Amino acid sequence: MTHAAEAETHVDPTVPGGPVAEVEDLDVEFTLRGGLLGRGGTLRAVRGVDLHIGERETLGLVGESGSGKSTTGRAMLRLVEPTRGRVRLDGEDVTAMGRGDLRAARRRMQMVFQDPYSSLDPSMVVGESIAEPLDTHEGLDRAARSARVAELLEHVGLRGAYAQRYPYEFSGGQRQRLAIARAIALNPRLLVCDEAVSALDVSTQNQILNLLEDLQERFGLSYLFIAHDLAVVRHIAHRVAVMYLGEIVETAPTDRVFDDPAHPYTRALLSAVPVPNPRRQRERERIILSGEMPDAANPPPGCCFHTRCPQVMDVCRSVAPPVVAAPGGGTVRCHLHT
Repeated sequence: MTHAAEAETHVDPTVPGGPVAEVEDLDVEFTLRGGLLGRGGTLRAVRGVDLHIGERETLGLVGESGSGKSTTGRAMLRLVEPTRGRVRLDGEDVTAMGRGDLRAARRRMQMVFQDPYSSLDPSMVVGESIAEPLDTHEGLDRAARSARVAELLEHVGLRGAYAQRYPYEFSGGQRQRLAIARAIALNPRLLVCDEAVSALDVSTQNQILNLLEDLQERFGLSYLFIAHDLAVVRHIAHRVAVMYLGEIVETAPTDRVFDDPAHPYTRALLSAVPVPNPRRQRERERIILSGEMPDAANPPPGCCFHTRCPQVMDVCRSVAPPVVAAPGGGTVRCHLHT
């Protein structure tokens, strides 16, 4: 186990049960093709990530676009191949599995995408799309298959008769319910929700979040909930991991992250979240980060955040900070706490 994993395990006893999913020292690299000048290279999208998700727990994974959140989620399910590191599901090493074992393991880990059309074939009635995992893994007869599809639709708040409709006949929120029904068809242990509510209006977002919480309680699901909207994450997550340039820079129970963020990047993200009280919104400090996130193919030395950090010190420019216990619980990767 890496030092990061040891630190997180040591200071996060709040995980509701034993770990369902464990990520250890995960790297994902992509080879870049040469451009006009014939120069290629390597983009290290995920760098040394350590995470764990407990029974019936929702871990929120937040950060700016391009921080590596979605790649982390896809690598956990091996929809993209990790370059290094380990992913375990109920103690089994997913990264070491061959094709047959991985196919069987996919029963226990599923993904819900931002765009429901990623999992719903527009040319098929939705009942056929929902039944595809059942056809692959269960081999049910027609009557049992239809009954299971109707049951799944009812679990997500839709009528069983909707199985004969096409995706275009549903609203965006209903289509996301259909995608969730498909994802839970095989009674998975882990759902990776990748910006699953970001394309929906606020009212529909709340409905889907409440549905996910109900399903978690009913079926004992664990979630990796990837989002850029911190208000949404506060609603649903038990713990939060903050990602920047492929690295986890802070993890903690949700209340601690929002009430007392330890990393300057986390503080900047939270300062951009609107506050319902107009007076407090006017009076609160807004932290504006200068510049853009560095190129992941050419990350800066030292702390990955030092080029934009308002509290940067000389040491930050040359020495990568270790992962240490943060005040109030969780971990932080920052020289301010070393």
